[in-house]
Amino acid sequence: MIEDDQILILLQHGDSFFPSGAISFSWGLEMLKNDKVITSISGVESFIECQLLYRWGSFERVVLAHCFDRANDFETVIPVDNLVECMTFSSELREGSKRLGSALLATYSKLNNPVAQQYQTLIQKNHAYGHLPIAQGLIWNSIGLSKTPVLMLSAYNFCISVLSAALRLGLISHIDCQQSLIKLRELISEILTWPIPDVEEIHGFTPFSDIASMRHENSDTRLFAN
Repeated sequence: MIEDDQILILLQHGDSFFPSGAISFSWGLEMLKNDKVITSISGVESFIECQLLYRWGSFERVVLAHCFDRANDFETVIPVDNLVECMTFSSELREGSKRLGSALLATYSKLNNPVAQQYQTLIQKNHAYGHLPIAQGLIWNSIGLSKTPVLMLSAYNFCISVLSAALRLGLISHIDCQQSLIKLRELISEILTWPIPDVEEIHGFTPFSDIASMRHENSDTRLFAN
């Protein structure tokens, strides 16, 4: 059960009003729409489900959990940050992860969060990369959230970022978004029951989005950063 004092924090950070920078990214969805690989709500939902099962659940979730547990020891967090850099093969997704992590850290630095300010300094000195799940683990630990709500928040934020992109691309409606979130709750809850493996075991296999993101940088028309 989530403590009452954490609910408002979750509402704030799960709201699209929060300046996370995620609306600039489509995670490869824009190119898949241009190629007519994804043309409807069912395709969007399948895309998100695959990302949750074969990337977020086995990669970002594991990284986030370990960084959350190690949040008070940057020396153990930085090697995990380095591992994410090496294991994210698409340059667009790799740079996107760092830009989103940087946006989260920058927001909290302006809110006078010392953890955000300290890790930003490490990035500026080229001692760390600041990938998104790293920043999430550090920041959300520092504001008093517990691990399970943090993992829920990460999964939810990913879902709404893709659904927002699909909405802007004209693939779905606002009602479709809400219906999809209802369906995706069950899958997220299932993934959250998976054990957290060693961080060295992170893996992902989402070739459609990886290749779409790689091709996206050469597209003549682009609405999103990746």
